[in-house]
Amino acid sequence: MSGTAAWACPYTDFPLVEIRPDRPDRPVRVWANRVRGSHAVAVHGERVAFYGGYGEERDRLAHGEIIETSVESKDVGLLTLPDGSAPGRRRVVGRGSRIYVQAEPFTTWGVFDLSS
Repeated sequence: MSGTAAWACPYTDFPLVEIRPDRPDRPVRVWANRVRGSHAVAVHGERVAFYGGYGEERDRLAHGEIIETSVESKDVGLLTLPDGSAPGRRRVVGRGSRIYVQAEPFTTWGVFDLSS
């Protein structure tokens, strides 16, 4: 959720969905998306980031741009902890332009901010 908008990538086709109840003429918008299995999404303007995936893509950070009817993939990398290691077991939450990651032992949160 971000202000008055909620963003999601629902299973099974993983479209990017914006739900904005304050826009009565078009409260739901949908864009086709090729990134599969993300656990968190961050949106800032027309930019979007998806974190997570299946199998070896569990630490994937995919960047894209929202265009007319789809999300155009721009770049793919790995999200790492400040020491350069993979997060391992973690909790993840996307909200607005940020993706929050809490790696085991679950005592602190790291933040990836798409607006930075």
